[in-house]
Amino acid sequence: MNQISQTEFDTLPIMHHIRRCPSYTDYSAIKRFDACSFGEGCSFGEGCSFGEGCSFGKWCSFGEGCSFGDACSFGEGCSFGEGCSFGAGCSFGKWCSFGEGCSFGAGCSFGKRCSFGEGCSFGEGCSFGKWCSFGEGCSFGKWCKAISPIWTFIYEPPFRTEGKIYPVWASRAHWQERLAEFEVDCTGCYENIEKRLQPKLDLILQSQKWSKFERRLLESWRRSEKKEEKDE
Repeated sequence: MNQISQTEFDTLPIMHHIRRCPSYTDYSAIKRFDACSFGEGCSFGEGCSFGEGCSFGKWCSFGEGCSFGDACSFGEGCSFGEGCSFGAGCSFGKWCSFGEGCSFGAGCSFGKRCSFGEGCSFGEGCSFGKWCSFGEGCSFGKWCKAISPIWTFIYEPPFRTEGKIYPVWASRAHWQERLAEFEVDCTGCYENIEKRLQPKLDLILQSQKWSKFERRLLESWRRSEKKEEKDE
């Protein structure tokens, strides 16, 4: 990967007030970026600062403590170190990963399978694609929404959900014990578990033993079944 100096960076072409920056380049020697567009596979050091509306291609990587202005956009598979901060309205492709303590302004959107470390915070109205996962102690503003999140904890997701809420594989033993009286086998993949669970969900939900979160998770699987039947 080619490393670029500040002098070389300053000579990169500017089109329509945006600096055009090449792909697969190491920008770690530079700390401040204004309006820029980067190709895929770029890398950046710690503590970098980016202005509003910057755009990044796939698989870019960023060190700890980077900050981004409003309305920045990122391709799939980008990775960010701890303590990065993002302005309002930023958008991220699928498979992006974030370290602990990252913060996001209002209205940010995330693609499928993004993962977040502990203590991340999200402003109002953030949206998450399917199968995103969250570390402990994350906080969410009003009107946040996730599609089929993978949820690690025993308390309810503090945001609206659409589709199934998926328990993590590490909780398999817990669910096997809780569903034992209904003879639901929790081995195998989610799809196979669902085939065994769905015919018994109405009976299962009649039980009063479920915690608030357990009931919400089970209800999400029943609602998904009803929706799929309606869509057919």
